[in-house]
Amino acid sequence: MRAAPALPALTADQMREVDRVMVEEFHIELLQMMENAGRNLADLAQHRYAPGDVVVLAGPGGNGGGGLVAARHLANRGVSVRVVLATDDPHLVPATLRQIDILRRMEVPILAEPPDHHSDVVIDAVLGYGL
Repeated sequence: MRAAPALPALTADQMREVDRVMVEEFHIELLQMMENAGRNLADLAQHRYAPGDVVVLAGPGGNGGGGLVAARHLANRGVSVRVVLATDDPHLVPATLRQIDILRRMEVPILAEPPDHHSDVVIDAVLGYGL
């Protein structure tokens, strides 16, 4: 099996600066960044693993929102998706709440606890660089 190419890494401070530049200088808002990140994550999961069943673990911040966007894109492609929220709704940032609302309207299962059966892929979107 061929090794995956090395990916560049950023520190938390560098990532904060990227976010700042995106919003302040390029006027790209959080929802747009979340949508792009989630769509690309869904593409990666689908092309690399071709899952039939995915569990998305979502935290309260932007990283969780990106995971929820990935859940939506995978569900739209016919993948069986379940979401596990790592926190209660009142603690979620507005952009992440919006993604949850969309998934509820799509009737994607949103669980309080991880399911007790095997999934092809688990997407960990609990913690972001803010930690």
